Amino acid sequence: MIRRVDPINYFFYYSLTVMAIVLSLVFFSLTWRELLLGLSVQISFRRAFLYCLVANFVDLLLPTEAISGEATRLYLTSKGSGESRIGRVTASLVIHRLLSMTTTLIGLLAGSAIILLDHKVTFYLSSLLITVSAGTSATILLLLYLSLRRGPAERLIDWVLGLASSISRGRLNVAKWRERILNVLRSFHQGIDVIRAHPRNLIKPVIFSVLSWFFYLSTYHMVFYALGLDVPFAVSMVVFSISVAVQTVPVGIPVGLVEIVMTTLYTLFNIDIAISGTATTLIRVVTFWFRILIGYAAAQWIGVEALLRRS
Repeated sequence: MIRRVDPINYFFYYSLTVMAIVLSLVFFSLTWRELLLGLSVQISFRRAFLYCLVANFVDLLLPTEAISGEATRLYLTSKGSGESRIGRVTASLVIHRLLSMTTTLIGLLAGSAIILLDHKVTFYLSSLLITVSAGTSATILLLLYLSLRRGPAERLIDWVLGLASSISRGRLNVAKWRERILNVLRSFHQGIDVIRAHPRNLIKPVIFSVLSWFFYLSTYHMVFYALGLDVPFAVSMVVFSISVAVQTVPVGIPVGLVEIVMTTLYTLFNIDIAISGTATTLIRVVTFWFRILIGYAAAQWIGVEALLRRS
């Protein structure tokens, strides 16, 4: 198969995948920055872009994307700040997560609908599509519920603090931590209320989120163009959406699981196993190793800036 690949065609389309992943990160950063500005948290695009690159770097090193990336951005944006700023930044991160998950879910549902109408799918594949769609929908609804209702969020905090107190055998000052966390929670809900009161502030973030999703998705599709193959766009949408869902599971995932899932999905769509494996490898080079490289560079640059400020 490799011998049949046109090197000029390959270089052209594979270069486009690199450009697409960079544009995806740019619009991802713009989405978050617009949310912060809507909550009166001033941040430059350059700073937001650097923080998002570092967060992506941490996500890829510690495969718990539902936690580690947001925690990194929260720390970098809020260090040295009071509870009110921390709460607003947390609100921006939750809304950003909701926008990203909703866009991915809509893409998965659209791709699944096209696949189910135009292709004969196995029971295993249809069950997988339903399971991933249901799981993503449930996560979105849970985040919305906890964001809009203060009571359940406070009870969850009390339960977590109680568990931490029992583990530490009473050495944890629960009252002090509860007061601090509740201050952050109040600021968080105030941020959510600001967004609800000014829904127009979501117009730009929604547009940027869709553009980020599209450019990220296009990396999956253009790899097949680089190999001289024409795969239905709906197939790329489904494989992309499911692979993203696997990466956002809030626990550490085994090394190579994403690659196994992607290769298996392509073979379920009757793509040869050799082509599926090659395409998956090329996609992961751009979406994993390239993002690690630029994320590492961003982390080093932030460290250099910090040293220069101290000196």
